[in-house]
Amino acid sequence: MPTDDPAKYTSAARARIAAQGFRGLRMRSVAQEAGASLGSLNHHVGDKAALIAAIVREERRERQLQHALWRRRVACLDLTDATVLAAAIATYLDEAALVHRAMALTGCELLVEAVMAPQEFPGIDLLLADEQRLWVDLLAPGYGSDADLFGRAIVGYCHDERPFTIALAGHADYRLLRSATIASVSAGLAGRGDGLAARFGDLVAACGSDPAVSPLPVDLPDGSKKAELAQHIAQVIAEQGVSAVTHRAVAARAGVSNSRIAHHFRTQADLLDAGFGALILAMRQEMRSLDLPEPERHRGMAMIRATHSIALVAARDPALQPFALDMRRRRSENVRERLRGMLGGDRAADDATLQAVSMMTIGSGFAAMASGGADGRSAITVEQLAGLRRRFLAARSG
Repeated sequence: MPTDDPAKYTSAARARIAAQGFRGLRMRSVAQEAGASLGSLNHHVGDKAALIAAIVREERRERQLQHALWRRRVACLDLTDATVLAAAIATYLDEAALVHRAMALTGCELLVEAVMAPQEFPGIDLLLADEQRLWVDLLAPGYGSDADLFGRAIVGYCHDERPFTIALAGHADYRLLRSATIASVSAGLAGRGDGLAARFGDLVAACGSDPAVSPLPVDLPDGSKKAELAQHIAQVIAEQGVSAVTHRAVAARAGVSNSRIAHHFRTQADLLDAGFGALILAMRQEMRSLDLPEPERHRGMAMIRATHSIALVAARDPALQPFALDMRRRRSENVRERLRGMLGGDRAADDATLQAVSMMTIGSGFAAMASGGADGRSAITVEQLAGLRRRFLAARSG
């Protein structure tokens, strides 16, 4: 008889994550996806921890192949030309969302979960470092000593943008908004406020017309016990991730019996639908206070992380796309003037630049936390980006 190939279990697990998120990563379900028994999965791979480690290794291997293609792809391009760099960044995001969608979904799910428990995702620090190395190397020929910071900033932006690109790649208003932000990124945050940036407020507004009237994934009547319990589910999702949501965990947090939770939410799918609904309601009220540029602000980062979770669910459920779009457009909303002051410079930063800065710091903070830096100490700071912007402005005026 032929030897059972362990790789088929890793492929099956990644397919489950891509299709359902970490809620789909149950050992029995993975075995069924692979057309094998649970005993065979345990024999060839091990327990769930071993399976996750194998998933990260395979994800890294496939990304390294893509990185090699990107090195060849841009070798003939002048990335010091901001329009060329913007096209490269946009294509990099689109390729992940449209060509390698399953791999991109799996990678985003890994990052969202690893932010809260990096020790459960061995090797993800190496995976994230590979992407930073790619962009630093791509920029090194043209940007000299700034290539390291600029490359890491671009990767930080991509970490925050990628879930939304996966969910909203076909949405015209989103693509225009993203184009304005990418133009600011590629200009080294030193854009003139012209082009799309000149009408950035209109682009933001165009992405916000639907969420207020879009139905939630589950009915949560205001003041009801069901809505109250759903808030506890939302807190578990925000603080511990989708994989932590169980009837027992929610019951313990709410201080009620398991049967009380099961009465309102029979299955785990019911739990998650209610939790995401409660998250959306909370973010409608609180989003204006969530876009904190400092990754060590745990509550803000936990809630921003939840926006990624919702974007990833929206990638599979179009009914949630208006909510994902609303969360994406609000990046930097409540910290614009603060960021403008921190960036300084002879010319005030435009709003598209401020959103780019916010997304760079958010994505960089996520990567730092997922790599084991619980307080985000290795993340890019606004002060570092302000210095980068000053140098780009000086080079442009010179």
